[in-house]
Amino acid sequence: MRKPIHFFSAVATILACGAQAAYADYPDPLRCLIEASDTVELSSPVEGIIAAIEVERGDYVKAGQTIARLDTLIETISLKLARLRANNTAAIRAREARLEFLVLQAERSTKLAERKTISEAKRDEALQEAEVARQELQAARLDLEIAKLEAKKAAALLEQKVLRTPINGVVVERLLSAGEYQAGDTKIATIAKVDVLHVEAIAPIDYYNRLSVGDIVTIRPEQPIGGAYEARITVIDHVLDAATGTFGFRMELPNKDNVLPAGLRCTVEFSPPPAN
Repeated sequence: MRKPIHFFSAVATILACGAQAAYADYPDPLRCLIEASDTVELSSPVEGIIAAIEVERGDYVKAGQTIARLDTLIETISLKLARLRANNTAAIRAREARLEFLVLQAERSTKLAERKTISEAKRDEALQEAEVARQELQAARLDLEIAKLEAKKAAALLEQKVLRTPINGVVVERLLSAGEYQAGDTKIATIAKVDVLHVEAIAPIDYYNRLSVGDIVTIRPEQPIGGAYEARITVIDHVLDAATGTFGFRMELPNKDNVLPAGLRCTVEFSPPPAN
């Protein structure tokens, strides 16, 4: 006599078979490499003697932090002079007072000329002097605006002598020291962004239609680091290598507190993480 199959046992068997089939659809693990998500080689846009290097190799830095300073004696003096000129309004006040006086004088001359007390030539002369004073005042105001722009230019030139990092990261190398000459294109330091890492891998062509941007994968760094970390596929190359039958893809791996170093070999697994 055939034994009855319990309903729940049958359902469990069907689900287990379905899960095995689903997991079998995932590609096999691949070898990969964990890299810094960005690397910046810092150099100053201007020439000069390095006055100070404020970081060492291995230091963690934040965006905007000063890395090095060039000698700024001349630029500092130029900025002070430019700011003095930009804040000097004495010439404008003097021309405003002179214009006010000449306008009143021109108005009196006009009234006197109407009464035939003075000649029209005297009146015209007074009007002309007032107009000249008005143009001189405009020129003085323009000179002040130019002085303010010169002060901004001097500040920008001074700022160029301060080298700051544009990214958060770690100092990979420091190539110059205080007292050395920076020629304007000389690399001073290299900063690597490691709070977010890139994981690069090469896959066979038959993986191409099985991977999608946005897929979550598991990254397992080599020993002795070890562990398992979730990453997201962000780039899949659209140009394949016909000679090897492969293509490249990239994953983004968050690295809070800089736990993982860049430069690690790893394995990328495509099966979903185990259920809790």
